[in-house]
Amino acid sequence: MDAWLFVIILEVLLLQIRILDTSAQRKFPDHTIKSKREKQLLAKLSQNRELVRELFIKTLLELINNGGYRTLLKGVETLRKKSTLLITLQSRHEELKCALEKIITELEKSREECFRDLSDSDLKIAILRDRIKDRVYNARIQHMYADRWLLARSEALELRQQETTSESAPKKEDEDCVHNELLRAYELQIQEREDLLQYWMSRYSQDIVNIGSRLREKCEKLRITVARRVELEKLFALHEGEMRSWLTFKKERAARLAREERSRRAATRVQAWWRGVMVRRALGTFRYLRNVKKSAPKLKKK
Repeated sequence: MDAWLFVIILEVLLLQIRILDTSAQRKFPDHTIKSKREKQLLAKLSQNRELVRELFIKTLLELINNGGYRTLLKGVETLRKKSTLLITLQSRHEELKCALEKIITELEKSREECFRDLSDSDLKIAILRDRIKDRVYNARIQHMYADRWLLARSEALELRQQETTSESAPKKEDEDCVHNELLRAYELQIQEREDLLQYWMSRYSQDIVNIGSRLREKCEKLRITVARRVELEKLFALHEGEMRSWLTFKKERAARLAREERSRRAATRVQAWWRGVMVRRALGTFRYLRNVKKSAPKLKKK
């Protein structure tokens, strides 16, 4: 008896599953589902329903043939394993999500460090460029000095060869004086370049300070403007109802004035028409016009 009741319950469940499928297909047809997630959920649901239906059918056949329900027990065991597998997959998904967030934070930190290193490298590159320029200038000056010295030495040798034996050789003091003058001239040029470099460095630092101060002033002005804008927005939101009511009042007043003007014009036209009718028909206060019309002499036609 219990087996037959169990069979009836399984048949009823199969009918309920079939009714649910048909009702779901009527309410939610396939062409209304657009997103990929909804399609996946629908496929999973249909697969689960098909699995349960097959399990119930196999259990019914087993009950009819053997009177046992091992298939149902195996199906329940597989569903239990799937549920545990789903829980493990969800936990694994959460762990992977946390790991992904950690990796993203580490990548952001590394990106900030790389950006900082890049800015430092730009500063170092600028310093190295300045040093290279200074060394190039110094080398150029030294090369010019050496060329001038060699030229002066060659001229001195040529003059010495051209001079007669009777003439005396140039003195060492004169050569030292010439060399000292050249050194003084080159030192003056180097000093001028150094002073100019120092001036531009100080000018650069002053400009950076001025730009920073102006930037701070602009930021402060922007902050004040934003605060003022927020206050004005709050004030506007506070008086929005009054402004709306005032605008509606203006519209209603303009409509009322226009309506009164139209009614006044219509009344004037009606009054003028009625007065003309009274004059033409001699009604009311214009009754005396009847006697005037009768007593008026008729003009002869020419």
